[in-house]
Amino acid sequence: MIFKTLLCSGIAVLGGILSSDAFDEPGVVKRPVIVSAEVTGTASKAASQGDVSTSPLHDKQLTADEDAIRQVDDRFIKAWEAGNAKVAAAQFTEHAEYVDESGVAFEGREAIENCLSEFFGKNPACKLEMTIDSVRFISPGVAIVDGRSSVTVQEALAPVQCHFTSVYVKTDGEWLTASIRDRAPRNLREHSVQLQQLDWLKGDWIDEGDDSIVTFSCEAIDNGNFLIRSFSIVLAGQEAMTGTQRIGWDPLTGKLRTWIFDSEGAYGEGLWHRDDENNRWILKSAGVMADGQAASSTSIYTYVNEHTMTWQSIDHEIAGILQPDSEIFTIVRLSPNPVRAIADDETGAR
Repeated sequence: MIFKTLLCSGIAVLGGILSSDAFDEPGVVKRPVIVSAEVTGTASKAASQGDVSTSPLHDKQLTADEDAIRQVDDRFIKAWEAGNAKVAAAQFTEHAEYVDESGVAFEGREAIENCLSEFFGKNPACKLEMTIDSVRFISPGVAIVDGRSSVTVQEALAPVQCHFTSVYVKTDGEWLTASIRDRAPRNLREHSVQLQQLDWLKGDWIDEGDDSIVTFSCEAIDNGNFLIRSFSIVLAGQEAMTGTQRIGWDPLTGKLRTWIFDSEGAYGEGLWHRDDENNRWILKSAGVMADGQAASSTSIYTYVNEHTMTWQSIDHEIAGILQPDSEIFTIVRLSPNPVRAIADDETGAR
């Protein structure tokens, strides 16, 4: 039964049954060119930021040029949504360049098209959101745009965000993008955003055996910056162990981290890695059992559907001695309490 594994494994496994994971390198999105879609500010403001005339006639021309730049963006976004790399790349000059946030450069329209084509092939139906913060016309045919972008590849993954600076040039009466440089935003606090990928864990869950019941509940706290999961193990009708787990985004490692404490005095912590290919989450944790022995384990969670998951502990060691892998357990979501469900419906809590 699952309780035997939990009680024998100690805190490392307990942390496992109460956790889910963040994505490591397999979930990192290398994004292609991002162009902005929304312009804030006025033509006169843009003119004042550049060294150009602010006459009514010139203001009218600046407004027309901003509209033309927005149309370039609109065409790019439509091509993005359609997964059409050729049309998207056509919004760039022949010798345009794109430099991503890690400094990798793509030079020329053909290279940009290849970059986009590869990205669309690996990430169909991804979503793109963009905002322009400023537009500066530094000459009648050159504009510099600063903005922010956000790309969501899968609903279960947090968006990839960055800041960008792009240069637009007007050639033969047509505005095109000549250069884009991405950079990671400074002081971006993405704790609550990253935790959104674990929203499916919220609620009450249970695994019932012949002589044991393991339950846990999960809820967001501190403005969504952390998840708290409380667990309980009942053996033959008697509570054998309880504990808590806090899950939060670690900006230092760029991963989700967990901290675990149980009623016996054991503690531990771990990091998560997402395995997209197998639709599962992997938690590698280490800690100290109540008797002082060091313990570590790898917990595997496989998402079945919104009401079901499976869990298994492997590579489990106690005091350096390898323990047998556990069987695969099925954990199901508890049905809501009818009284509470009615109350929640009346108050709009759910």
